[in-house]
Amino acid sequence: MADAPNVRFDIASFGELLSDPSRVAMLLSLMHGLTRPATELAHVAGVSQATASAHLKKLLGGALVRVEQLGRHRYFQLAGPQVADALEAMALHAPPRKPPRPQDPERRIFTHARTCYQHLAGRLGVAWLSALQRQRLLHAGAGGLELSPLGVARCADAGLVAPEWPAGKPCLDWTERQNHLGGPLGSLLTQAMLEQQWLVRHRAGRAVRLTTRGRRKLTGLGVELPEG
Repeated sequence: MADAPNVRFDIASFGELLSDPSRVAMLLSLMHGLTRPATELAHVAGVSQATASAHLKKLLGGALVRVEQLGRHRYFQLAGPQVADALEAMALHAPPRKPPRPQDPERRIFTHARTCYQHLAGRLGVAWLSALQRQRLLHAGAGGLELSPLGVARCADAGLVAPEWPAGKPCLDWTERQNHLGGPLGSLLTQAMLEQQWLVRHRAGRAVRLTTRGRRKLTGLGVELPEG
């Protein structure tokens, strides 16, 4: 008989950490890649400060989040993109639920454009990757998906510049069931869009809104903008 799996493949422990809805709510609220204080995470999860602290201690022990101490306050964020990838993968395989009402505005905003950890997701993220591939501004390189020389030039013309462009990777979008651009390249391009105010964050959540400037710039890059 084969040996039992090594403890580092202990999926049950990972599942146990995600078995509590309050902990899941905290993790999902950190999917934009930014930090949040414990008091804010307690509010997101709808629990007391003491209960939130107990949940966060478990998440820290399971290496799903990390904490930064700034003065008297502690700020939490996901431990890294691999945690975001795992959460997105689990969302893809969640049991089917009753579809939300079509008129639900928050759901519509969320599925239209949001950040998945630090890269653009939703219908807009899928359209962005599709445009890059269709126009051969992106190609498969040794490290993953890389901007082609033409892609670097087109991005520079549009105002998206960087000292160097890392590789990215396809990331399966859990609401669209199609790939958006993930990895370091996806994060860097999304951050550039936010800095250039092509995108602005919607309230305090993960949803983002395309500005008039962003609409003009992305259309100029050949993106077929989704409705919504």
